[in-house]
Amino acid sequence: MESSLRQLSLFDDYSQSSRAFFRVHETVKVIEVKNNPEIYEYRKHYFGYVIGKKGVVQKVDGHSVLVRIGNESILFDAQELEWIA
Repeated sequence: MESSLRQLSLFDDYSQSSRAFFRVHETVKVIEVKNNPEIYEYRKHYFGYVIGKKGVVQKVDGHSVLVRIGNESILFDAQELEWIA
């Protein structure tokens, strides 16, 4: 796994993680994950301003998803994202 995608490995809890699969160039929306306090507090503290925003998937590696929102590329756990049709 690429080092930039290892950042969220501390969130890997495969028993509770989303089983959704995202593809590059799909549009996704960032959602609050209140059932996982570790992810919720991290996202709220560092990137709270992106919750509810839409972005485009740039890279997927397991449950780690790199999403472009505006001028930023931010790494998310798959359970933080909702696919937008």
